[in-house]
Amino acid sequence: MDEISEEVKDAPKIIMLPPVLVLLHICAGLTLNWVFHGRMGHGWGWIGICMLGAAFFIIKQAKDAFEEAGTNVPPNQPALAIVTGGPFKYSRNPMYLSFMIGTAGLALLAGAPWMLLVLFPLFYLLDQRVIVPEEEYLTAKFGAVYTDYKETVRRWI
Repeated sequence: MDEISEEVKDAPKIIMLPPVLVLLHICAGLTLNWVFHGRMGHGWGWIGICMLGAAFFIIKQAKDAFEEAGTNVPPNQPALAIVTGGPFKYSRNPMYLSFMIGTAGLALLAGAPWMLLVLFPLFYLLDQRVIVPEEEYLTAKFGAVYTDYKETVRRWI
């Protein structure tokens, strides 16, 4: 019998790709709102549009910073550099922060109060099942470069 060796992948062991996680939570939130017939008052849609715009702007800036640093955006691919420019000066996870802002904005735009509830499990899963494994991976790969960055920039905001 040949031994099957498990290839060690140069990427963090995250629960799933974050955009998929967000999409599942949005679907769950919309389903909750449909089942329980949630309604919000008028006027929240404009705030939701502003939040969605801000989320897309931050994601674009973060993606540009990744490309400028010459590293991969998807967390299931190897990190080639620590990104500290653009929105990463203010948050170690501006994309995930944008996912939260965008989900809340979509809830307001859709007038779906039950959808706001999905922000709690989404935050937990992003924080504990995506970010923590990413930080462990980056610390192991980049050592003091990453730990110094962690000491100067907050995880969320």
